[in-house]
Amino acid sequence: MSDVSDLGPVPTIESTGGTVEFPKMADGVRIRIATFPAPAGGTAGTILMLTGFTEFIEKGLESIAALRARGYGVVTFDWRGQGLSDRLLPHRRKGHISDMQHFLNDLEEVLRVTRFAELPGPRVIMGHSMGGHLALRAVHDHPDLFERAVLCAPMADILTGTWPRMFAYGLAKTAVRLGLGDCFIPGAGPYVSGQMRYENNPLTTDKARFDRIHEQIALNPNVALGGPTFAWVYSAFRSIRLVKRPSYLSQIRIPVLILSAGLEKIVSNAGQREVAAMLPDARLVEFGLDRDRPVPCGIRHNLNSFAYSRGVHWRWGMIR
Repeated sequence: MSDVSDLGPVPTIESTGGTVEFPKMADGVRIRIATFPAPAGGTAGTILMLTGFTEFIEKGLESIAALRARGYGVVTFDWRGQGLSDRLLPHRRKGHISDMQHFLNDLEEVLRVTRFAELPGPRVIMGHSMGGHLALRAVHDHPDLFERAVLCAPMADILTGTWPRMFAYGLAKTAVRLGLGDCFIPGAGPYVSGQMRYENNPLTTDKARFDRIHEQIALNPNVALGGPTFAWVYSAFRSIRLVKRPSYLSQIRIPVLILSAGLEKIVSNAGQREVAAMLPDARLVEFGLDRDRPVPCGIRHNLNSFAYSRGVHWRWGMIR
């Protein structure tokens, strides 16, 4: 598939069968939640879908439609500071958070508002990138709520390019302590329409879905988000350090599927292998390593459309 027109009309939450609400968190921040009931007769279970950094609900609608067609209900939401949830800085296109725990606090409220524990099982948590990292924290904190976890290109660690990892960590930490936490990291900036071209993008090898994302942003520019702040990066490093302790991961007893992108440029595949090795019941599937047999929907970081709508069901018998 090479042309965005092959994907059909741009879907909306409503056309995908969902409804939206904007509850306020304890600190007054409004979070956008979308609920997609299983279609009539659907008995496959319920999925909590956690988006990645910069992502928004509409980006996952293709996957949600495919999951509903298989009988699942889906709950998803925009993290604070992303999508149409309240932004945290006057500059609304900065990707910012002071502590990843704030995301988890929002997740707790989403579980309460949607009465997720009462929705039909099996209850599965799925997360992409940052959402995959936060999914691990969620299943650790809720050992009896979820029966399966699917992590698509999870943020097990961050690739820091030409900078040594410890230097990047130290720079972010120092900037935060100097009161510069709400500044963009070097090389990052706000989202600018048309600035990123498909030919040099680090996210996907699927041009149709690359174009679809930018179509969605053009229809509602308020969902656009740029690069991260120092505070976001520092909080991500701290949260990753917490999760990657063997004593932490050993407490996650449910089956975990980790889907890894062969041409990853954003998060660490080596970190994903480390996490998989420390989890009591994990399977790691690496996509796109065979250059002669490319997967249909890309083998870089944004392989989640392929994984969620196709790969989860026929590659892993634990989710049916």
